[in-house]
Amino acid sequence: MRTSIPNRAGLLDPNRRVVLTISDMARFVGLSRSRFYALMQQGVFPMPLYLIATKRPFFDERLRDECLKVRRTGLGVNNQPILFYPRRAGPPTTRSGKSSLRGKKKSTTINPRVLRLMELLKGLGIENPSPQSVTAALSECFPNGVDDKADHELVGSVFRHLKQPP
Repeated sequence: MRTSIPNRAGLLDPNRRVVLTISDMARFVGLSRSRFYALMQQGVFPMPLYLIATKRPFFDERLRDECLKVRRTGLGVNNQPILFYPRRAGPPTTRSGKSSLRGKKKSTTINPRVLRLMELLKGLGIENPSPQSVTAALSECFPNGVDDKADHELVGSVFRHLKQPP
């Protein structure tokens, strides 16, 4: 006996669903989830209901209709006007462009153990070992990790690895 598989589009159609998650509701009104949350906190959109057992927020049919009315009319449930701008065409843009990076160094955190090994390697005569080369040498010499190894074991292996001709 063959069972029919429901139409996937019907399952995802917000007009047919009895319960919507916050992500579904945000998508349905054409907003990002973070913007939708912010507008809920401002009282523009109604707050969701919560399932007692799981404490998950959801929108029922009545709240879904209220959200659609807010989006359609531009008047929030708090009776304040709200302007919705159309979505930008194309892929999302980021605020950090090349101009904002000018004169700023990238802040990267280096493993303190790698820093210690770099200092020990300098003491052994290796000039300016980079964190990348030390990390790569550790990965190659100790594929199972270095958590259980002492620094003297690590520095010897890394030193020999870095001194090998390419």
